[in-house]
Amino acid sequence: MNCEDREYFSAAYEKYADTVFRLGLVWLNDRADAEDMTADLFVKLMSRPRPDFSGEEHEKAFMLRSAINLCKDRLRRRKFTAGSYDDGIMAYMETSEEINLMEEILALPPKYRAVIYLHYCQGYSTGETAKLLGLREGTVRSQLSRGREKLRSQLNEGGFNCV
Repeated sequence: MNCEDREYFSAAYEKYADTVFRLGLVWLNDRADAEDMTADLFVKLMSRPRPDFSGEEHEKAFMLRSAINLCKDRLRRRKFTAGSYDDGIMAYMETSEEINLMEEILALPPKYRAVIYLHYCQGYSTGETAKLLGLREGTVRSQLSRGREKLRSQLNEGGFNCV
């Protein structure tokens, strides 16, 4: 690895490791798996020829898409069980309201959790979310709608007033 590649790798790690890790926490429901997935992504990135991106958004989408693929691979290798979340993703929440909302998002089924997280927490449009997840845009809109309804129902059951 030449000096220029090392600089790129270091900058990419600084810029995206935290985002990739948080995405892993949401997908994998396990801090150790999210850490392993993040490490795997950057090891793969380092071991291949340096990608050529058309811009920062393209680079970020590549990182997130790669992370999602690695998460899917990990989930295929183990049976996904809905257990309690460690405090990994919660460390990034600043208020008790954010923590409560994230707990409710994490309690959603994985397909709804993924689209809601990417759309509302990461700020991707439905089209961008569809590309990242390898779904049709209509499917993402449908999952967002159903996910919001499930989330609303969960929040109402938990004593939150949602219209």
